[in-house]
Amino acid sequence: MSRYNIKYLPLPSGDWPSPASSWHIAIRSRHIWLYLALGAAGIMNIFLVLKWWHGPPLTPLDNYQILKDNFRIVSSTTPNSTAIVTTLYNELYTLPILTLGYSLSAHYDNANSSEYPALPPPRRLLMYIPHRISPLTLCLARSVGWEPHPVEFIAPPHNGAGVGPRFGDQYTKLALWKLDQIGIEKVVYLDGDTLVRRRFDELFAMPFDFAAVPDIYGDERGFALSFNAGVLALRPSTAVFENLFARMEEAVYPPIMAEQAYLNLYFGAEVVRLPYIYNANLAGKIRSRKLWDFMNQSDALRIVHYTTPKPFPAMGTENGGTREGLRQAQETVRQHIVEAKKVNGGLYGEEIGWWEDAWRDMERDRHEEMERCMREIEGESARF
Repeated sequence: MSRYNIKYLPLPSGDWPSPASSWHIAIRSRHIWLYLALGAAGIMNIFLVLKWWHGPPLTPLDNYQILKDNFRIVSSTTPNSTAIVTTLYNELYTLPILTLGYSLSAHYDNANSSEYPALPPPRRLLMYIPHRISPLTLCLARSVGWEPHPVEFIAPPHNGAGVGPRFGDQYTKLALWKLDQIGIEKVVYLDGDTLVRRRFDELFAMPFDFAAVPDIYGDERGFALSFNAGVLALRPSTAVFENLFARMEEAVYPPIMAEQAYLNLYFGAEVVRLPYIYNANLAGKIRSRKLWDFMNQSDALRIVHYTTPKPFPAMGTENGGTREGLRQAQETVRQHIVEAKKVNGGLYGEEIGWWEDAWRDMERDRHEEMERCMREIEGESARF
């Protein structure tokens, strides 16, 4: 090595491990990645199997259970046996129910309607649970056109296990099917957080037992096959009610959405799916702005559903059946409207404004009737 005049350190004596060849390193690296991939695949398979085994079905039709015996196409025999129905299970939705009733009056109180000149007006029924609703609230409901109709509370199956906290009363909605007992042949049901923009008499002429609008979610679920139970068109039948009631405990469905999930299971194979104009869920605006704008600009929207945001507190505002309670509820709603108009950068400002206009018009146009209700109730209280 002196030839090159390069100094170097001699290797130490004894055994010295030879470096692994490059091909051996490559094979060992591939083995590690293969083991990791197989392990990940195994874990994923276990997860998917558990989710398939224990998870709820994707739609009511994936796990369809035959709960009723027949499928019929029928039509109403007497046109004046129709009803628009809503529910009030407690005092929390008093102001929304009054606003909904007023929006109905704006379109259905005109007996000389040029659009529907020959159709008799449907009854407007407010199904309520006795002893929960104050005399003042019932009087106020009458002032905007509702006809109070008492019904019994229907408890959720399995003692309410798994039912969402806001939906414990919702199985009482099944009482809709008992309205044939008072001569009603066709019903359009509206949740209390809806608003009527145009008449929808055509729904009463549908020759089907049950119709609803497919649901829309603002998240990854998007446009669903299942329907939303906030607007329903149905033919009352005590026989169907008895079957609905009898099969509640044995039916298998995700309980979180209460009666909506149950009705999706019960009618899933025969429901007539209506256009979105009959249940314009606000989630549709964030999901598809073009669809929403088309429905709005074409003046086709019949019923708007304030799923989120609501122009009033999500849990409502209780008026307590008194003048002061009602005043406090009105102030709470005023504050909430301002906040609701700001949601998603003001995306729903126009729609919240529709509800606000109807509410303010109701309070102005029905002021005398509402004052009369409060004086009468206060007078009754003073006598005891």
